[in-house]
Amino acid sequence: MKASSKGSFLKVAFSVSLLGFVGFAVTGYVGTAASAAAAPAAKEAATKKEAPKLDPKDPGSVIYLDTSGKPAGVGDPNRPPSFAYTKGHGWHPQALTGSNLPKDKFGLIDWARSVRENRIAPKPSLDPNDDEMPPLKMDVLIPTKSDFVDDVIYPHEMHTFWLKCEVCHPNIFIPQKGANNMTMVDITNGKFCGRCHNKIAFPLADCKRCHVSPKNASK
Repeated sequence: MKASSKGSFLKVAFSVSLLGFVGFAVTGYVGTAASAAAAPAAKEAATKKEAPKLDPKDPGSVIYLDTSGKPAGVGDPNRPPSFAYTKGHGWHPQALTGSNLPKDKFGLIDWARSVRENRIAPKPSLDPNDDEMPPLKMDVLIPTKSDFVDDVIYPHEMHTFWLKCEVCHPNIFIPQKGANNMTMVDITNGKFCGRCHNKIAFPLADCKRCHVSPKNASK
């Protein structure tokens, strides 16, 4: 092959290689750009798909959310663990898991049932000479702010079996009708009932343990 022909062949080969490289780079860039453009749309679609249901007529609907927007509980132990369910388990000592104490539907110790069945008999005080006050048998109706969530019946009897009045009044609850503006967001964040529930007391995910009075039943 002559030198001039060889040089022409190398030029053509180099040009073809260069064009191929440029085409590959442009194609890759366009593909990357298209993927980047599609990412927000895919993320938005996934967010819409995973958004919790808020239909009050749907039994599987989320009843309330915590302040971060996570489901705080639907009362169904067969569904994925909610924030409240997981948090409740975290406060229960692992040593009690294998005990013969009765469990609730979430697998946590049912302390009220343990007392009623005489499985445990807590002392009223560390002081053996301290007098024990009898439990206060008084139920309080707490209306909910929603038209589709049943009202709450608060039983003083079981609570005063464990605690003295001054544990809750007046620092946690003002003992006056309408004086405590409770919300599930506050309770989920550890205020009001959330001082104990979601911790050692049963979790907030067990909605029907408190919301037991049909809405507007008195009417």
